[in-house]
Amino acid sequence: MASEDFISLRDIAEKAGVSVSAVSLALRNSPKTSLKRRQEIQRLAKKMGYRQDPRVAELMQHLRKSRRNRSRSQMAILVPELSREEVRKHPRIKELITGIRSLAETVGFGVDFIYLSDPGMSCRLARSIIIARGIKGVVVLPFVSGTAKLDFNFEGLCVATAGYSIVEPKLHRACPDYFKMMDEMLDMCVTAGHRRIGLIMTKTGGIGFKQFNSSFLYFQSGIPDSDRLPMLGSPIRRTWHDEGAEPDSIKKWLKKYKPDVVIGTAQVLQTIQGFGISVPKDLGFVSIDVSEKPTDAAGANHCYEMVGYETFKLMLSSVNLNLTGVPEHPRVVLVDSHQQSGFTLLPKSEKNPAKKTATKTRKRKSPTATKVPVK
Repeated sequence: MASEDFISLRDIAEKAGVSVSAVSLALRNSPKTSLKRRQEIQRLAKKMGYRQDPRVAELMQHLRKSRRNRSRSQMAILVPELSREEVRKHPRIKELITGIRSLAETVGFGVDFIYLSDPGMSCRLARSIIIARGIKGVVVLPFVSGTAKLDFNFEGLCVATAGYSIVEPKLHRACPDYFKMMDEMLDMCVTAGHRRIGLIMTKTGGIGFKQFNSSFLYFQSGIPDSDRLPMLGSPIRRTWHDEGAEPDSIKKWLKKYKPDVVIGTAQVLQTIQGFGISVPKDLGFVSIDVSEKPTDAAGANHCYEMVGYETFKLMLSSVNLNLTGVPEHPRVVLVDSHQQSGFTLLPKSEKNPAKKTATKTRKRKSPTATKVPVK
């Protein structure tokens, strides 16, 4: 829990075992959630001492007063790369959208989706549609195939994005805390008793990639030279629908450096298992993103729903303050990840149980009886 003084929707959601969106609906007494569930969540929120974020409460009051008779289509989600079908199948993007819509519904915003991948669509046309619909707030979803520039005129619009993939223009953004995330994954490995920890990283060139690497190298600076394994750069092309891997480099690296555990993507895990290596019996594995299957692996939960929630708050703040266009001083909000245990990582003592050596008990020789001659 974040603190004793402030209880968030996320805290309540974790305690109740439901999504942030479900908590938001319940606290607004929305009929979209069953009466029983609403009452359970409301009782839990009261017990935990929940108080609504005063900034959101103030904005809600303002919006409901000034927009009572206006259309609910007050904000747009701009999808720069994926099609509608691809969005429905993409786990990370779906979670981001859930977080965005959760707060949007809370403050009375409707949501319009603008897909730049639609036939005949362009950035110029998308802007015209947004302006024609009277939309002021825009959340831009990230690219999923890597980093890129987005040639979009945001003049007169309040905008924010999620993640680091959009390198230009420089917008307000909410992002997972990648540096801390890697630090916590390494801590998982060390706590489990592993010393030789390897990193097989996909090279995207983005800030998140650099933060992962920086955290790993910082960790290595504090361990014995004999336990420092060089990172394996980019055996896998990083696209969400993934085009496959180059297993030879992974196989050679594993054979040469003999790690106890590997940190990498789900595709790395599949490649390793393809060699006939048993995970976690022969080799431990920690996933850098458990939204990728297998979702029950040990690794990092990026909390994409909360990233989406915080992205909307950044946009919302700009709407409330009437700050439009590309910001002169962009803000970055970092969202903590959660580490989860999973079947791919065992304590080293369980992975390689010490062979029990039979202890031979030496029998004491009884002292030889001395025969005393009988006289």
